Amino acid sequence: MTYEPSPDRLPPLCKVCAHLHPEKEIPECDAFPDGIPDEILAGALHVDSLPGDRGIAFLKISPGPSHFIAGSEPGTLFRVTCAGTYERYVPILDLWDLDNTFIRYVISQSIPVKSVDASGAEAFVEARRACLESMNPCMREIRRMMYICSHEEENK
Repeated sequence: MTYEPSPDRLPPLCKVCAHLHPEKEIPECDAFPDGIPDEILAGALHVDSLPGDRGIAFLKISPGPSHFIAGSEPGTLFRVTCAGTYERYVPILDLWDLDNTFIRYVISQSIPVKSVDASGAEAFVEARRACLESMNPCMREIRRMMYICSHEEENK
């Protein structure tokens, strides 16, 4: 993947980091004043020390989760936690699932990502819950089991 650095193409983790210098033309931060490395811009998590980061790692701006929607309608809702992890909302299970590989896929495919506030995230979840409730119970259980099985396969 070739990443073209620009402030509007920062990974969500960088966008909510207290160390980011958002006014700069080339993405930079306190840890990397000469430019954020390509692997971080490509979605690698910077929650632990990395070579050249001067001992500075991710620090979330606010204590609560920051929500984002990837893709077009209905999109995929995910959030950045204070620990610097990504959690994706899984409608078929009606829960948040740790998914740090998801953002790498989103970035590698140049899928549009937009920030949403807490009320926008809750509206997204409520709409998915309503859809889930309207689904045939047998079909809902089949889809739930398919998701669980596919997720177990990914983690082997």
